Amino acid sequence: MSVLGSGSSSPFLAADSFEMPDEGESPAASAPLGPAAYESPFLRSYLREGEDPAVDPEAEEFAAFLAELYEPGLDDALLRLAGEAAAEHAEIESGDGGAVYTDPAAVRQLMDDRYAPLVRELESAIDAVADAGGERALHAMEENEVDTLFEAFAAPPGGHPPGSPSFEFLFGIGNVLKKVAKGAVGLAGRGLKVVANLALGPLLAKLKPIAVALLRKAVAAGLKWLPEGLRPYAQKLAERLPLLGAGESEAGDDTGRETVDATGDVRELQAEFGMRAADTVFADTEAAMDRPGAEYAREADRAAVRPDPVAELDRARERFIAELGAAEDGTDLTPQLEQFLPAALPVLKLALKLTGGRSVLVKTLAKFVAPLIRRFVGPTAAAALSRALVDAGLRLIHLEAGPEDERQAAGAAMASVVEDTVRGVAALPEHILADDTLLEGFVLEAFEQAAARNLPQILTEATYQDRPELREDLTLRGAWLPKPLRGRHRYRKYTRIPWVTVSPYQAAHIGTFCGLNLGDTLRSRLGYAPGAPVRARVHLYEAVPGTTLDSIMRGEGLEDPEGELSETPALHPLTPDAAALLLGEPALGEEAEARYMDGQLLGVGQRLYYLEAADAGAAAAADPGGASAAQPVAAPAPAARHTRAPASRPGRVRINLGCTDDTLRAELYLTEAEAQRLAAGLRQGQQAGQLLAPLIRPLRLRIRAALTGGHRLRVVHGAVPSGVGAAALRRLPAAAPAQLAGAVEDALTRGLAMLLKDHREAFVAATEAPEDGATVRVVLKAAPVLARVRSALDGRPGRPGRPAAPATMDVTVTAGHGTRRR
Repeated sequence: MSVLGSGSSSPFLAADSFEMPDEGESPAASAPLGPAAYESPFLRSYLREGEDPAVDPEAEEFAAFLAELYEPGLDDALLRLAGEAAAEHAEIESGDGGAVYTDPAAVRQLMDDRYAPLVRELESAIDAVADAGGERALHAMEENEVDTLFEAFAAPPGGHPPGSPSFEFLFGIGNVLKKVAKGAVGLAGRGLKVVANLALGPLLAKLKPIAVALLRKAVAAGLKWLPEGLRPYAQKLAERLPLLGAGESEAGDDTGRETVDATGDVRELQAEFGMRAADTVFADTEAAMDRPGAEYAREADRAAVRPDPVAELDRARERFIAELGAAEDGTDLTPQLEQFLPAALPVLKLALKLTGGRSVLVKTLAKFVAPLIRRFVGPTAAAALSRALVDAGLRLIHLEAGPEDERQAAGAAMASVVEDTVRGVAALPEHILADDTLLEGFVLEAFEQAAARNLPQILTEATYQDRPELREDLTLRGAWLPKPLRGRHRYRKYTRIPWVTVSPYQAAHIGTFCGLNLGDTLRSRLGYAPGAPVRARVHLYEAVPGTTLDSIMRGEGLEDPEGELSETPALHPLTPDAAALLLGEPALGEEAEARYMDGQLLGVGQRLYYLEAADAGAAAAADPGGASAAQPVAAPAPAARHTRAPASRPGRVRINLGCTDDTLRAELYLTEAEAQRLAAGLRQGQQAGQLLAPLIRPLRLRIRAALTGGHRLRVVHGAVPSGVGAAALRRLPAAAPAQLAGAVEDALTRGLAMLLKDHREAFVAATEAPEDGATVRVVLKAAPVLARVRSALDGRPGRPGRPAAPATMDVTVTAGHGTRRR
């Protein structure tokens, strides 16, 4: 066997290609990555062995009930609560000299002490509604009575300022609990389930521990890498329904996906909560109604003390970097790699189905990787690499870096190479991982790619001319380094920060999160007027295990005027197209899967950028002449200051496909600029078609973004769990997604046309309110396209169903961003 000997060739292994001067298993390896499996009683009741794959009518009712519970604002609140907890965690780490904070007992104490007041406020608000509802039976109540009783959540008792994470959480969970209560009233009125004989107070008492557990799990998610809570539920469905094959759903197995999540998706917690709440309402006995809350509370206890694989990786990485620094020239680090690699495997979810499991794979990878890094081991190589990193701009991102920091940076860069090499191997098929003769070549390829990503340009120019793929850029000549250099690596940053001038034409063709383009966000976040060029410095980042948008923003001290990263992210995906248009260096970009393009969840290795916009005077002072040696955009900075306009949210589309009743619900948020343009045209007497035409292209982009990923799509069907709608659509016939997109576009354009032609006064009134923008909601009943989707989800694609009645449409418009209260 070669073990990367004479049969392997790479410039990184050849001494004459370098421009150098003459001078046992981690605890995380066996720790469970997910919560204890929670098997919904819904599954036990409706997915019995031998049943036809078509969904039971009662399962459809359960699915419809579950879908109605979704509250978009609660997703945002959970994300912000987790981010707030993560920030407090970071403060503790920095106060402890940057040590990796992994003590489960201390984490639990932090959660209890810091968030105990919010838990008490939540319990008090639920108790207030329960006391007001008394012992009145649900079957005797009306839904408007529930609305009145839940006004207790409208003014949380803690006096939290509107917009704060705590306020938004209490408001969001109150809305969800109100939906549960109203749904229970509807079921009770029809005499369904044991809930028919229950009063509102006892029902809320059974829901309270579920709500408290949700809060505790959100905080725990901010303190550690969140496991995928919905996985057992989705896998159970996949066993019974061909619709959701393994690895096809966002909540299913990651096998076969090239990118792994940098963190868990906190928004899945709302779906967890909804399942427990629905199981409570649909329970067959009153005793069974207590079970979901008790199980969820125990799961929250486990989440608080479960080992954090990212923290274990951080600790193992620090040890490996120290061992690199202490090693002599050319030392064989196979034993050290055998200690380091087990911490990386759980985070990267590397396949462990091989004979012998984790230990065999670790030894094999260490055997192949050790010869590859040998030339970088020892004082001589470390000194040369440190100088190369300084030349590549180390002090631009670590302003106070001294000699010790330079040595630390060299070790950190090599640790990043090792991690990325393993990540490159992680997506390989099992048969390659099991065959050393095949795996050796793939490890070499992964190492070269990792070295090109993480090391400065240390090879000779002749080597790069012969192998151009071994460097990522030609002009900037930077390197990616972790931040911070010590302790927990929260993200990587590129050492060069070039100036660019972004023309409005470039901005219109650079895509960003949520189906928007860069021009949309420059106007909404920074208030730049259409047509104004933007002069800015470009900061580049890369996600590592544990990275969130919030952690980058906080780590960089970047101001976020909205305070809501989930709504208007200041960071943008650095795709190859974006890198080419902004920097002239497409290889610095990284393609991102659709699920990572909603501005909330990131994938390991995903790259992002931040535009540090400056006025013309400041740009000229900081960048004399308007361009640096590495400046790829030659356009001079504008002579006048940028014209600013009031900032607003970017546009959004949310889609609800009600396959249980063939009802399509679409919600379009028009930005302040869009809404005011339409209102101005209406006042001037312009025709609806003239006003609608400029909206068609951005509307299509927003619809496509909603249908292909993220949490702005809901599919209400007994065979589709909450949160995996986009995966369900990918399993439909090839023409179905395009038909759906066309149907949603048709519904929204017809609805807008109805508003602009027949309800002009209502639309103008909505735009005159103090809230930003306007939200248009369209409800299309008996939608023919949903009848076809329903038949396909039922397993009868050859027999498309027909809606029971002619399609009817209802359209409303409200001021502001309709999914959240301000």
